[in-house]
Amino acid sequence: MFRMIFFMGKRGPKPAADRLLLITTAYPIYDDFWGLAKGGRRGVVVEKSGKVTTVRGAHLPAEPDTLIALLEAQTVKQVRAICRKSAWMAKQPNSYLARFLSGLAQQFLDAKEDRHYPCSERSSSIQRKSWFLARALAGAMYGLSPRRSINLIGPGKPEEIFENIYSAKTGQEKRRKP
Repeated sequence: MFRMIFFMGKRGPKPAADRLLLITTAYPIYDDFWGLAKGGRRGVVVEKSGKVTTVRGAHLPAEPDTLIALLEAQTVKQVRAICRKSAWMAKQPNSYLARFLSGLAQQFLDAKEDRHYPCSERSSSIQRKSWFLARALAGAMYGLSPRRSINLIGPGKPEEIFENIYSAKTGQEKRRKP
């Protein structure tokens, strides 16, 4: 399903995934998890004709039950069934989560078994769980283990990491108040 790209390192072939690539892949997955939890306004494909795609802004209701079911899933079969039943994913066929979660179900479950996965059942930890799983799925898309991809991206909140990457690329620096 997924084609891996490798390059030769000193000790053999290595997957071609760096920190920037993983972050720019993980953030949309995190955004999809967050949209699934909280809902929001997204572009929905209305019509495709040739090279022209018509997109309309639509309010997508939250599906917290789907997110809870994904977080409680124990088998690949359960994850795939949840993805098929989700109306949110059906309305967002081009989102990273809808396209890749059923194919990467085993890696998703492996990430939930990682010892660094947030175990708290508080509602405030859903954001941390979503970011952890997004980083793991982004790495899985490029053939990395959950632990490796999470280590490559590093600690921190997704908004801060993404903002630091953006400001570094554009040459903008944060102004310090005197």
